[in-house]
Amino acid sequence: MKSLQVLGWLHGLWPAVEAAVFQVANASYAASQLQPKLHARDKDPSDFSWVKRWAAVGDSFTAGIGSGSPLGSFLTDEPGNTNWYCARYDTAYPMIINEALGGCVENFQFVACSGDRTGNIYKQIQELDGKLHLVVMTAGGNDLCLACNDVISIAEKNLDNILPGNLKQLLDALNDKMNDNSIVVFNGYAQFFNTENEDCATKQDWTLFNLLAQSGLKLTVERRKKFNSLVVKINSVIKKVVDDAKKNKKYKYKIGFSDWDSWPSQGVAGQFCDPSSTGEYPDPKQPDLQFFKPDTRIGANGELKKRRREALYATYDNETIWQHELTEAERRRRSLDEIYKSLLYHSVNPQAEARHMLDRRNPLPPKCPGDTDAEIQPPSIGLPNDIAKNFHPNELGHYTIASWALQTMIDLRAEVLGVKPPECVPVDKFTCWQETGSQKYSNEPFLNAQKDDFCDGVEEGDRVNGWSYAQSYGEGTPDETEFKVTLGKSGAGSDAFSKAECKDSIDRIINGCDGNDPENPMDWKFGGEWQRGRFTYQVNPSRTNRPWPVPTAPSGSCKGWWHGVWSSYVIRGKGWATNDFGRKALEPSARSCIGGGLTLWRFKYFDEPDDDGNEWQADFNTPIWVRARCFKNNKVQFEAGGFTDGCGGND
Repeated sequence: MKSLQVLGWLHGLWPAVEAAVFQVANASYAASQLQPKLHARDKDPSDFSWVKRWAAVGDSFTAGIGSGSPLGSFLTDEPGNTNWYCARYDTAYPMIINEALGGCVENFQFVACSGDRTGNIYKQIQELDGKLHLVVMTAGGNDLCLACNDVISIAEKNLDNILPGNLKQLLDALNDKMNDNSIVVFNGYAQFFNTENEDCATKQDWTLFNLLAQSGLKLTVERRKKFNSLVVKINSVIKKVVDDAKKNKKYKYKIGFSDWDSWPSQGVAGQFCDPSSTGEYPDPKQPDLQFFKPDTRIGANGELKKRRREALYATYDNETIWQHELTEAERRRRSLDEIYKSLLYHSVNPQAEARHMLDRRNPLPPKCPGDTDAEIQPPSIGLPNDIAKNFHPNELGHYTIASWALQTMIDLRAEVLGVKPPECVPVDKFTCWQETGSQKYSNEPFLNAQKDDFCDGVEEGDRVNGWSYAQSYGEGTPDETEFKVTLGKSGAGSDAFSKAECKDSIDRIINGCDGNDPENPMDWKFGGEWQRGRFTYQVNPSRTNRPWPVPTAPSGSCKGWWHGVWSSYVIRGKGWATNDFGRKALEPSARSCIGGGLTLWRFKYFDEPDDDGNEWQADFNTPIWVRARCFKNNKVQFEAGGFTDGCGGND
């Protein structure tokens, strides 16, 4: 909750970006949001005037590749200025933080460099001017070799064998650069992928830019979960290193881990492959996406994909390819420049000189495929920025990182001052998903039948921050729905789970939304969310491809055919039998009317509604001459809660 408060405050710093999202009325309003609301006091941890000298170190997540406008230019940068070379941008989260810190800052060293692994970040730290009050950083992702073919196995190996020690050495190196009672904020990474369904693998084309694997593998749910698991694991490693550093009394500084991962995945629809996405970028259907991505729309008969490919080639066949070649040549030249000027260049035994020059405390290289030297980390090289920025935070993402980092900084400053960190009191917020434009819905009696089971499935008592519990009902049916409860990671309020409060909350979500709508006489439920104190309760219908507009009455079709000594029936429907595979109503009603002899019962839900909007089909055999008394008069259908306007055929 505290980080969300800071996020809302920071949005006012960005009047030029997505006015429709942030609803910034004008520049004067935005400027008014820059100043903290609290008065500066000696014991006020939200007063940033203590930050006189500070630095931002790390990789491309810190440099902010693609976010806003580049800070440098290949044509205009002075010698020694690495802004262009490192792809630093003016809406990177350190730039946002620097503006939030205000005019008290006397020295800001922005040295993060896109592509740098911990070896080069170690060098960034060594070259800092010291006596720092604050350092923010993101580091470690490039040590996982996430651009390699053998991504999973190498990444997991490096997570266990290389990353923890490398990160610790970065923190050791920082100690020489910090003032007493200074602060270090170590930012984590965020999971890129929503994993709710397979649409991203079947309805979007992610192979054009070949970002995840050279073989252009489909982004299946299983593959997305594997990549997400790497992010979870790297954050776990970072947090463990940070927790260990907190116990190290030799460090002059206070350190904290800033985990912004929950915002893209839970706070907003901020991940790739979200069900709301069309594949377009920017996507009006998914305005809160937190990362840069290519346009992955496929279009009819692949025409859109073809046009995108032709446009890409047309662009990179001329000026951009020339710029890319200049970029890479200059990056290589600058990376080798120090070697040419060193003893290494003039030595009769360069290999021995190289080993002598290496700092034994320097982080180990990850030895990714393509690294030509196992001892010396290769220079930071890569694609043109407009491609390389994909899978990095966009402007929205950097505002999110900045908000979480500032809140972590406030909490750490409170530790230094020996005071309680400020907390925002959570305000109840009730949201009905239908009001947000959702077209996912479920059957009202079905949802009400599940709320007690869901809440009874959780033991009462205290819960740790970030805890959540979820259960899906009606899986594989049109009424499939997730019930979920989450404990906020911060803020005031009780952390004790109550079954009574849970049932009351879920009941209000189900029955307090979507009522008294003349266009919804069947009272379909779209679900919603209740942020109630520190707990958030949700009812989330899952099916994205139901008939639309919603059915206003049950309907369907029926056919019965005579085959001599037996008859066969096919019944289709929508608006009824939406969650029980026909077992609780349709099949028992048919058996009861027929009086015995119903065989070969088969029932299936369609992946997509048919041309008439039907969602399911039942097939079965019966004795002959039952159509008139059981199906043509709709007796069975009525008893099952449906209607087919008679039943055709010749039985």
